[in-house]
Amino acid sequence: MIWVWIVLGGATLVAVLAVLWPAIRGVRPPAPRAEHDAALYRAQLAELERDRAEGRLSEDEYRDAVLEVQRRLLAAVPSAPTSAPAPATPAHARWVLAGAAVALPAAALALYLPRGTPGMPAFPFAEVQAVRQAERAEADRLLGQVLARIAELPPESEEARRGWVLVAQVERRRGNYAASAEAARRALAIRFDPVLATDLVETLALAADGRITPEGRRWLERARLAAPDDLRARYYLALADLQGGTPPPRSRASGPWSARHRRTPNGCRWCASASPKPRRGFASPQHPGRRQTRWPLPKPCPRRNARR
Repeated sequence: MIWVWIVLGGATLVAVLAVLWPAIRGVRPPAPRAEHDAALYRAQLAELERDRAEGRLSEDEYRDAVLEVQRRLLAAVPSAPTSAPAPATPAHARWVLAGAAVALPAAALALYLPRGTPGMPAFPFAEVQAVRQAERAEADRLLGQVLARIAELPPESEEARRGWVLVAQVERRRGNYAASAEAARRALAIRFDPVLATDLVETLALAADGRITPEGRRWLERARLAAPDDLRARYYLALADLQGGTPPPRSRASGPWSARHRRTPNGCRWCASASPKPRRGFASPQHPGRRQTRWPLPKPCPRRNARR
């Protein structure tokens, strides 16, 4: 395996040298204009010679044309040769570039070998997909066993209810919100639980892109009646009011926070996180065009101990 990295390092060195070679070699100055003109006139003299040999020019025409081209050639050739300009890149700069071209790949390889994992085998995308499909197939098989076990139980039994709750939790983690919601409905039909009802509302909201659905609102109202101090149920009810365009009642939005804040003992960790006043008017990062609700962290109340 190390030979592969040696070959790759050599290829990197060749690529770097190919990029830096013009600067290392130095820029060659272009030839003077007089040399181009002289080469052109010599080519014209050769062409006149061919035309005379083929009979397209008479002797007089050939002589006159040759004299004119020779006159221009003498005028184009300088009397004294000019010295070539110095190269654009100094010699020491070329050596610095050459050293950098060798040192940078060598330093990268020296840093990678002790810290990297050049011997790690490849993991193509097809294999990743195969592993994920195998995991999904295994999860489907286990869920099938659970559903088969639930089907053997009495429909109204507590064990069947626990099985439906388990199916709802697993399907929600897998992102199958419709199957999770259906399993939660079956569990709630056996015995109502406000915590499970709120979980069902969250699943429906995830499936509806964060919106509290009418079915979710009905479950929240029932959960609020069964557990008046449930913070999640009251929060989602207030959020449903805000999404509907009507501000929630103050008792619904801040009542449970204030009541539970008064009943908490001194030094509780979550006491400073209770927020009685929701704020509106900030954009969600996932949906910049929507206006969301934020519960800010309040300042510690200095009279809290006096109330107690």
